[in-house]
Amino acid sequence: MNIIRHIKVDLYGDVKRYAVAAKQLDMATRYVGVTLTVDGVEWEIPKDVEIAVAMRKPDEKRVWNDCTRQKNEALIPLTRQMLAVQGTALCDVELYQNGALLSSASFELEIYPSQRVDETIISSEEYTRLENAIYAAREALQMAQETSERINAAEAIREAAEAVRVAQEKAREIKESQREDRTAAAVKDCIEATQDAIEKTAACVKATEAARKVVIDMSGLNAILNEVKDYYERIRALETDINITIDGGTAKSREFLLIDGGTAFSTDYDKYNAGRAHTI
Repeated sequence: MNIIRHIKVDLYGDVKRYAVAAKQLDMATRYVGVTLTVDGVEWEIPKDVEIAVAMRKPDEKRVWNDCTRQKNEALIPLTRQMLAVQGTALCDVELYQNGALLSSASFELEIYPSQRVDETIISSEEYTRLENAIYAAREALQMAQETSERINAAEAIREAAEAVRVAQEKAREIKESQREDRTAAAVKDCIEATQDAIEKTAACVKATEAARKVVIDMSGLNAILNEVKDYYERIRALETDINITIDGGTAKSREFLLIDGGTAFSTDYDKYNAGRAHTI
């Protein structure tokens, strides 16, 4: 149920009078297809330009909306807000490319009154181009954040994997060690490497959890998270997988220390007659 009014507007020249008409309060049905010309000769609209319409409504309120390109026409959708007020509106087609702006001559849009009075429609300014630009900027920021989170999570996984490799290498050194002093040093290094691996894996899990909050592709994130958990389990298993056998050598004998207690001392006792009172 779309109605397209096709007109030609020069990139130079005066205002094009009575170019197109529409009914007040119509919406999502009326379009204006504008072919741009230069001195009456059709001008090719570049494919990589952004197209907008700038409009001054009959009540002096402004509209600045995005348009599309259909073949070699600038296709302008007439929104309900653009048709909210009866009277004559002035419109320009604007072309944007790499910071440059090219505008057409103005053309008139005659808005005929509707017999249905809708008091809920209040004329206001409309800037879908600005709103779309803000939305696009937010999407770009969101994508940048998601990319950053993916990079952080991937780097954390790489560091955790390297820490696991170092811990496994230390474990191998322990098993191959023959001397007690080397074994003790290897055990110490392995404990430190294992602790470092656990800390890096914890950071990896944290980064991955942060990524999960913003990344749209949850299936890819779940794969990352599962990989991190696998590294984490391998590190935990590493703490119990290392078996160390240390030869304590031959036990040395110990001599007993004998002490002569000498002669026991004698102790005199006080003797009392229980039959008589005695004062102490």
